[in-house]
Amino acid sequence: MTELKTLMNGPGVADEAVKISHAGIDALLVDVAGGPFCLQRQQRLLALRAALGSQDRFPGLKETVLGVNNLLVVFDPSQIHPSRARSTLLERWSEVRPKELKGRRISIEVCYGGDVGLDLDYISQVSGLSKSRVIDLHCSASYTVAAIGSMPGFAYLVGLPKALEVPRRQSPRTKLAKGSVIIAGEQASILPFTGPCGWHVIGHAEVECFDSRLMPPVFFSPGDQIVFVPKAVLK
Repeated sequence: MTELKTLMNGPGVADEAVKISHAGIDALLVDVAGGPFCLQRQQRLLALRAALGSQDRFPGLKETVLGVNNLLVVFDPSQIHPSRARSTLLERWSEVRPKELKGRRISIEVCYGGDVGLDLDYISQVSGLSKSRVIDLHCSASYTVAAIGSMPGFAYLVGLPKALEVPRRQSPRTKLAKGSVIIAGEQASILPFTGPCGWHVIGHAEVECFDSRLMPPVFFSPGDQIVFVPKAVLK
């Protein structure tokens, strides 16, 4: 993994919380995370991404990738020197204001527990809550899609009730089924593909998070509001 060299804001920059780090020779990471996820900072990153959308605003821009309270900016270093790219990002950041995350409201049916929710008992145990209460809390929240990443179609959902916040598994599973409804730390998600995963699985949903035949191929978008609805509780 490329070592990131952190560059803090210089004098006169209004936002001391923002850090800009080199990610190779052709990318910079704008990091505004200062602890727990902040929706307002995420909205401001969206505004920054929109402000960088034209060549006259950021020469040599190739791609922007939104993360959770961070934004990766990929550029052509033959068109803009990295030091100039950094100063341009700081200028644009000082100009932008939070951009409201507008998205769809999507209800997802979930089968909880049983063989498809192997960690429901564990979450119940460590939280001190009954399994039915864990399910109720998981379904009571409205989740916001903060970013898409990790794998195609993987939506980072923020809004998990604090009572359900549990660190990732100490030993990740080598294989977890597509559609697994998972939680870890402050976030929730649905696994788009079968594969390794260190999050806790509490249920399963029949939803296509990614379909290469569609345009766009990713089902969720930043700003979408997700609610989970109990379909069944398995033993």
